[in-house]
Amino acid sequence: AIDSNSLTRQIIMRRNYEICLVGQKTVLVPYRPEHLPTYHEWMQDPYLLEMTGSEPLSMEEEIAMQQSWRDDDAKCTFIVLEKGACVGLSGDDGSGYCSDGSDGISTIRLSQDFVEQNLKAMIGDVNLFLSEENDRETDDDNDGDNDTNAETAAAADPVNQEASDESTALVKQAELDIMIAEPSARGKGMGSEASRIMMLYGAQNMGIRRYFAKIKKENDSSKILFGKLKFVECNYVECFGEHEYELRRDSATDMANTMLRELGFDVVQCNCKLKPN
Repeated sequence: AIDSNSLTRQIIMRRNYEICLVGQKTVLVPYRPEHLPTYHEWMQDPYLLEMTGSEPLSMEEEIAMQQSWRDDDAKCTFIVLEKGACVGLSGDDGSGYCSDGSDGISTIRLSQDFVEQNLKAMIGDVNLFLSEENDRETDDDNDGDNDTNAETAAAADPVNQEASDESTALVKQAELDIMIAEPSARGKGMGSEASRIMMLYGAQNMGIRRYFAKIKKENDSSKILFGKLKFVECNYVECFGEHEYELRRDSATDMANTMLRELGFDVVQCNCKLKPN
């Protein structure tokens, strides 16, 4: 039998495969097969492998992983583009802003070629790894909040209204992973913007109220980034040399509102029917 909560998350993740998110400096697009050559090249870099705690993969393994991540209901992945290097956002090709939302999300139409046209704008990726929260301090105090979270998370995104209260409440936390692979794109605020856009999306669509990040003790740049995102250290695992930082709010709605304030602008959501694989 298929677990109904898992099925609901699969529906949400598959919709993510045709959604782009546009900020002021960055554009988040679904991780598609077209991205594999560049992504594979990134993940041969010894520095990136060390900082992300990854092992080098063959191209065949990379292809299999992309397909696995696409279908995994516990993962949400976007490739980060540098907006200034993108083409196809001006509306000259029939794309353009369609409507403004009241939740910090507007919509836009993009051509089916948008991802393929902007492979040279790739600068990194951002990921969520979803799990149920093992909340030591606030679960008992906020039982009522959890019910509210499920309702407001669905209401915040009309596309996903069928997500049940139960399933939304189960997905309360996610590990946030951000990589700016292109050295020329670092230190320009693109990583922090992409992270906040991703956290806004997760809060509004998946009911996430706690984000955490695991950072190698040598990774000073990530410590600085997550400090700017107002994460606080909550754990250190000596055997792995790994710090854990978290950002927690009482509800997913509070988390979404925090991200909107920090961003200071409306994110544009692109419902793009991309070319089939």
